[in-house]
Amino acid sequence: MKRTTVFKTAAVLGVASLALAACGGSSDTAETEPAASEPAAEAPAEEAPAEEAPAEEAPAEEAPAAAGVPLYLVDGNTGNALGEKLPAGTLDGVKGTIPGAENTQDFKDALLSVDPELIDFAYAPESYDAVVLAALAAAKAKSDAGVDMAKQMVSITNGTEICNDYAGCLALLEEGKEIDYNGRSGAVNFWDAGDPTSASIGVYQFGPDNTLLPEVTYLAGEIVPEGEANPIDGKPQEGAGDGVFKIGTFLPVTGNLAFLGPPEVAGVKLAIKDIEAAGGIPGFDKIVLEEGDSGDTSTETGKQTVKRLLPLGIDILVGAASSGSTLSVLDQVTNAGVLMISPANTSPELTTAPDRGLYWRTAPSDVLQGAFVGTLVLQDGYTKVAIMSLQDSYGDGLNANVTKAVTEGGGEVVANVVYDPKATDFAADVAKIKAAGPEAVVLIGFDESAQIIQEMVKQGIGPNVG
Repeated sequence: MKRTTVFKTAAVLGVASLALAACGGSSDTAETEPAASEPAAEAPAEEAPAEEAPAEEAPAEEAPAAAGVPLYLVDGNTGNALGEKLPAGTLDGVKGTIPGAENTQDFKDALLSVDPELIDFAYAPESYDAVVLAALAAAKAKSDAGVDMAKQMVSITNGTEICNDYAGCLALLEEGKEIDYNGRSGAVNFWDAGDPTSASIGVYQFGPDNTLLPEVTYLAGEIVPEGEANPIDGKPQEGAGDGVFKIGTFLPVTGNLAFLGPPEVAGVKLAIKDIEAAGGIPGFDKIVLEEGDSGDTSTETGKQTVKRLLPLGIDILVGAASSGSTLSVLDQVTNAGVLMISPANTSPELTTAPDRGLYWRTAPSDVLQGAFVGTLVLQDGYTKVAIMSLQDSYGDGLNANVTKAVTEGGGEVVANVVYDPKATDFAADVAKIKAAGPEAVVLIGFDESAQIIQEMVKQGIGPNVG
């Protein structure tokens, strides 16, 4: 996979400050720094030409740009599942971002052995790591009580001995070593509020057949935590101490994020398989999986799933993918003493949401992704940006951080349209974007994005309208 650009951004957004830097070698790397990131005195005018990639190198490093008004997507709609719903060529050249490190081919092959029908792999690494981290926390705590496991989450991701798989980490724990688990999603490095303080973001691009190209730019980001973490308290959940490590899933089988469900479920199942292959969790007779559908916030599916799973004595709940779905059941889950780990929640609201210290996530807050998306658009040369986002905790948080990155980077948000994801027609929303005359559009959405993009093409606002 290619890693071609270094982005360095320093900003205070929401509850964190961050810096981005590309992963990988420097021989084919062009370094660029947004104007808002550094004081003018530290960026002399004469240095600008050296920071720009030579014109002759661009064709070798970049896929063809989309015709029409350039469109940028985010993790909620960047995937091959979106392309299947659109006419061929609609997404050609469109860029999108997904938090997460590079998926190795061996990991993809292992996931496909669990689910041969996978067409996307987004958040499979984070789902895998969620299960492995919970198992390591239980092994270190010698307990499957949610409060006991939660107290180990920071220590097992910030120790002195780096390890990359369950078997290796468990061996170090049994030797009394302090481990730093760097898993399939990269370094996690939790802080007390349950968020990772480091993460990777991948920049993807669609080809002419509406599928994601194999060339991906991966960037590493660090988030410096700010704010108060909730104390870890509460009672042990029902079923703790029974010798069975019971995992519940709260992942989208139905709803507007259903395309994320298969890779996330496959990640959970693969992690269980690998843990069992390494001899299981010391002190536990077996691992049991109870699957559940989170649905989305338009239905009661998620609440009904949690109501069914909690009495089964689950020790951890993996999910949800949607931040809104998590927020709808967070009190119910954490008040029951259950450890909840999401592989895909990115809303900044969840950093400090009341959770008794029992909510964690292996995906970074959109403080990171939002800053990067805004910076990416500016560094592609577009300063008049329109944003169209769904109205929920995920959309609102990402919108705010993209907006801040664009405006602080010297650009202008010429239109900011927040839409109802349950709407059946988006013509009026798209018309507002078109009327603003943007140079680029950022679309923050879920499954409804296909319908919105078709309306954008219809109204001549792009992408690929000639």
